[in-house]
Amino acid sequence: MFSNEIKIMLYVNDVPASSQFWQAIGFVERERAAVDGTVVVELSPTAESQTRIVLYDLGFIQQHSPEVAGNSPSLMFASDTIFDLYKKMQAAHVTLGDLVQLGEEYVFNFADNEGNYFAVSGK
Repeated sequence: MFSNEIKIMLYVNDVPASSQFWQAIGFVERERAAVDGTVVVELSPTAESQTRIVLYDLGFIQQHSPEVAGNSPSLMFASDTIFDLYKKMQAAHVTLGDLVQLGEEYVFNFADNEGNYFAVSGK
């Protein structure tokens, strides 16, 4: 059986820089480890979250598991304070799309430090 913990693997060119980016927008670094000469970092939206993003060095993955080193996953994050999050990301100079209303919710997209796009929805 599956547990309710989810880890999303994100392959990046610079793990430390990507970790700094995610922390700048509010994520928490949960774990950092050296694995076969590379750094692997686990982050989560909060210290209590059971969902984590695991940053792996893209070059390492291409060398050891080239079949999985494809495009970035398409992730949709949720926020209970989407306007505050949008303002925080603006202040952090994150590349942002427009904040648009879709029905009763609002949505925007953003790019990480390597140009990968993600989305956020909420109220």
